[in-house]
Amino acid sequence: MLIIDSGIGGLSILNNIKKNFPNINYIYMLDNEAFPYGEKKEKFIVERSIKIINTIKKIYPIKKVIIACNTASTISLPILRKNFNIPIIGVLPILKPAIEIKKNKIVGLIATQATVNSSYIKKIIYKYSLKNTIKIIATNELAIIAEKKVRKLSVSNKKLKKIFQSWIALSIQPDTIILGCTHFSFLKQEIQEMFYKPINFIDSGDAIIKGIKKYFYQENIKKNVFLCSKYNKKIKQLLFFLKKYKFKKIQEINLN
Repeated sequence: MLIIDSGIGGLSILNNIKKNFPNINYIYMLDNEAFPYGEKKEKFIVERSIKIINTIKKIYPIKKVIIACNTASTISLPILRKNFNIPIIGVLPILKPAIEIKKNKIVGLIATQATVNSSYIKKIIYKYSLKNTIKIIATNELAIIAEKKVRKLSVSNKKLKKIFQSWIALSIQPDTIILGCTHFSFLKQEIQEMFYKPINFIDSGDAIIKGIKKYFYQENIKKNVFLCSKYNKKIKQLLFFLKKYKFKKIQEINLN
C-alpha cells in the first residue's frame, strides 16, 4: 500500500490505518519537494501524482494507493483512476455528516485554497448551502503551522487567530467544522481554543478505512518504507516522530 502526501498530513491517515490494520505494511511518500500542494496548479498536481505512482510502482509491488491529501484527491482522483488499474483511494472533504450533526445551522469548512477552488468542492457546497449556512476559510498557512507543530517548533497563537478571525467574529460561531486537509487533524486542540463552545470536528480521513476494507488483500510489501522527494534538514527534524511508524528504510527518491 502506497500513501502519498506532500507533507506530514498523511501521517494522520496512516495513524488511522494502523489502528484498523495493525499488520499491514506500507510505503509513505512524502513529496516535500513540492510542499504544499495547496499552492500548486491543478496541472502540476495531476502530473506529479502520476509521476509518483509510476516511479514507485517500478520499485515496489504496490497493489493500492492512498492519496492522503484533500487537495490532490479533489483535483486528481478521477484522472488517476483512469490511468492506473489498481485501486486509488482518496480523502475528500465530506459535508453530509457535518450537516447531520450541526445544532446551530452553521457549518465551517477549512481547506487549502486549491481544495476550495476545486470543482468537486464547489459542487457539494452548492448542493448543501441551499438549506444550510456554510462558512469557508481557504488557507495554506494552517498546513505549514501543522508541519511546525509535528517538528516540535512553536505554534503561533497570533497566526491561528488571524486565520480564524472571520469565524471568531461571528455572533453565532460554527459548532461543527470540517477539516478539509489531513494536516489539520494535528491541530484540533489549537483550533478548539479559538472558540468559546465545543466544536464537533469532521475528519474526512475516516472514510479511507472503508475504502481499504473494500480492496483488502495481502500485499507483497515486506517492510515499512518512508520515501521523500528531498532529504534535507526538515526531514532530519522528523526522524524522532517517524520512529513510532517502524520504518525500516528512509530514503530520497528522485522525481525529476
